Amino acid sequence: MNKPTHYLWRSDFSSEQEWEAERSRYTAAGFRTVTFLDGPPDRELLAGMKALIRNHRNGRQEEL
Repeated sequence: MNKPTHYLWRSDFSSEQEWEAERSRYTAAGFRTVTFLDGPPDRELLAGMKALIRNHRNGRQEEL
């Protein structure tokens, strides 16, 4: 059975300890956590993931 994934944006947290506490909370609940280190958190996640896959397949960078 696969674990559900929860996405966090590092820019949403004012300190490393605050981010680690939130990440640990989701991990303890059985989630796999992914943290985005840059980019605005209000961007649509699905569009960003599609652009990432498209860029990888095309071998170029595109604005997410």
